[in-house]
Parts: sequence; C-alpha cells; structure tokens
Amino acid sequence: MKDFFKRVFTWLLLGVTFGGAYLHSMLLFMLLLLGIFLIVLLMEWPGLVPLEGLEAVLLSLLYPGLPMIGLLTLHGVFYATDFYLPLYPFAVAWTADTFGYLVGKICGWHKIYPSISPGKSWQGLAGSVVGVCLLNWFMLPKLGAKFAGIVSISPWWLSIAFSTILTVIAFLGGLLLSILKRSKNLKDAGTLLPGHGGFLDRFDSVFAVVLVVWIMLLIK
Repeated sequence: MKDFFKRVFTWLLLGVTFGGAYLHSMLLFMLLLLGIFLIVLLMEWPGLVPLEGLEAVLLSLLYPGLPMIGLLTLHGVFYATDFYLPLYPFAVAWTADTFGYLVGKICGWHKIYPSISPGKSWQGLAGSVVGVCLLNWFMLPKLGAKFAGIVSISPWWLSIAFSTILTVIAFLGGLLLSILKRSKNLKDAGTLLPGHGGFLDRFDSVFAVVLVVWIMLLIK
C-alpha cells in the first residue's frame, strides 16, 4: 500500500509538471524533454548498456536517441496545428501502464514472462487494451492526423484492433527495458521517481509508441 501511494503521488507530480509545461509553451515542454533525455542518457542508460566505446554511442543514438528525437519533432511540428497530437504517445503508453498495473494488482494471476518481468500478467495486458480503447474513443476525434480520422470512423472491431496493436507495442517497449534490467540484475533503471524507478522506467513504452505514431503519420 505504501508503494501504491508513492506511485500515485509521483504520477500527480509528473502530471502537473508535464501538463503545466505543455500548456505554458512549446519551448518549455521541449526543454523539459531535453532535460529528461540528459538524465536518461547520463544517469540511467549507462548502467543498462552492455557495450562500451563507439558501440555504446551508436546504440544510444538508436535508443533512446531516436525515440526522443521523435518526441521532440512531433512536438515541434504539430504543437501549433494539432495541439493534442504530441501528447498522444504519452497518453497511450501511460494509460496502458496504469490500467495494466491496476488490473494486474487485482487479478494478475497468469504471468506473461515472470523470469523477465514478474509484474506483467495476461490479465494486466487485457486491462491495458481496455484502457487504450477508452482513451482512443475520447482522444482520437480530437486529433487532426489522418490515421486518427480513419480510425474514428472505422467499425468498432477495427478500432479495438488498432488499440490492441498500440497496447502491444507499448508492452514490448516495456519488455525491452525489462530484459536490459534483468541482464544487469536491476529492478529499476533509476531512483529519481519514487514508486516508479527512473525516467526510463516511465518512458520505455512512450519511446515505442512514438515511433509507431511517426510511421502512421508518414504513411500517405
């Protein structure tokens, strides 16, 4: 229960910080993302990367470098014309994480891969799908992107399939980080966020989702 309240408090603090920065200006939010990227790159990522020298640099450019560039460019390109779109990767990833965590805590009896990620269950994954379905029902009509319009007018089963795919992508992003952490016998990537670990622990799914969002935006 103590850990639960820590998670809730941290979520509220992050929500206020991110929401306030986003509403204030494009520049402030981009500076916030850059600050988080530096923390991840300098404090959290080195403890997970099994490589050194040039190989480590190249890997860091690919991940977490490329996803963070995706977040920054999404914000820079669409903030003025499609206000909610830059928030979409965060909304999908964190909704999936939240619903998965809550459902998993209540009835997460069947674990997906306990040796790598003991907290993830099939019931939690199903809860994540439900959460993302609800999110898309409310949020997609507010987005101006072409893919959002297509999904919004699609049959219900196609909307569910779309939400399921995004949820699985977010899950795989978290699983990748879990594999890296287990290889180093670490529970969390960092310690800066009480109840959550580090920033990379909260951005792993976001990094996966933003790449898919950009692919959908680039498909004409």
